[in-house]
Amino acid sequence: MNNNIKYRIEFSKTDKMIFIGHLDLLKLFQRTIKRAKLPIGYSWGYNPHQLITFAVPLPLGMSGVGEIMDIQLTHRMGCDEIKDKLNECLPEGILVLQVMELEFGDTSCAAAVAWGDYWVRLDKRYENFEAIINNVLEKKEIYIERTVKKKTKIVDIRPLIRNIWVDDTADVTEFSCNIATGSQGNLKPDALIGYIFSLMGETPNMFKTDILRGTLYTEEEGVLLPLCPGEKFM
Repeated sequence: MNNNIKYRIEFSKTDKMIFIGHLDLLKLFQRTIKRAKLPIGYSWGYNPHQLITFAVPLPLGMSGVGEIMDIQLTHRMGCDEIKDKLNECLPEGILVLQVMELEFGDTSCAAAVAWGDYWVRLDKRYENFEAIINNVLEKKEIYIERTVKKKTKIVDIRPLIRNIWVDDTADVTEFSCNIATGSQGNLKPDALIGYIFSLMGETPNMFKTDILRGTLYTEEEGVLLPLCPGEKFM
C-alpha cells in the first residue's frame, strides 16, 4: 500500500531558465530534491524513479508563473518548509511560489489540467486588433491545419478557445487568453497567434513575440478551478 503524502507545487520558470527543455527541468528538480534532502518517494521496479509528475510541459522559450508539479514524500512535512528548502537549492529563474498538501485520492495534476491562461505581447501595435479578436470569438468553428507525428490534419480549434481579452492601454498590442491546455485538448498559443494573423493577412514575428503562461486550471461542471488555489501572479 502506498502511504506517501502527496503535495502540489506551484513554481515559476523565467529569465534564462526558459531555454531549458522539459527533460532538463525534470532532472533539475530531481537533483534539487536530493540536495534539499526531502524524503521523496520512489516507484517500484527494476528502475525506481522519484515520484514527480508535471501538469503539462512548458514550451521551450516560454515563461511560466503558474507551473504545477506533484510530488510524493514518504512522511509529512510542512508546506512552507518544503517551499523554503527547495528555493534554497534552486537556481535563479526557478522559484517555488506555493506548496499545498493533497487529499488522498485527489486527481494528479497531469490528469486534472484542462485550461491555461496565457499573456501575449506582440512586436508592435496593430490597428483594429480588438475587432479581429471579436471576429474570432463570434465564430462557431475555426479550422486550421495541425501536424502531429508527421501527419497533417484539419481540426476545429474553436472549442479550445474559452476567451480572449485585448489590452488597449499598452504601447504595443497585448492580449491574454484562456485556452485548452491538457491531455484532453491542447491549443498551442503560437497556433492561435498564427490564425489571428492570417485574418489580418500578415505573418507574426514569433522571435519578437513574448508569451507567458499563467494559472493552470481543472474544470468541474463547467467551472474553472486553479490547480493550486491561492495568490496568483498574473
